[in-house]
Amino acid sequence: ENCARTIAKVATEPKIVVEKSTVPVRTAESMGRVLAVNEKGIKHQILSNPEFLAEGTAVKDLSNPSRVLIGGQQTPEGLAAIQ
Repeated sequence: ENCARTIAKVATEPKIVVEKSTVPVRTAESMGRVLAVNEKGIKHQILSNPEFLAEGTAVKDLSNPSRVLIGGQQTPEGLAAIQ
């Protein structure tokens, strides 16, 4: 939430914020609430980018992922951010 507060404070235009799977569950929802109430009325997008790491091959998996998934809100703005 502290990162989201900082983004809301300093951003002067819409930002795309990408959360990785190494953050706690519901982090995107929490960040979304914080970013939605910024004083400037800027609409930010939060995307999720899960990592698929296997025990014993995590470093290799990070360097050369077998797949990349990106998800976000299913709104016109969210779909544009995903693209």
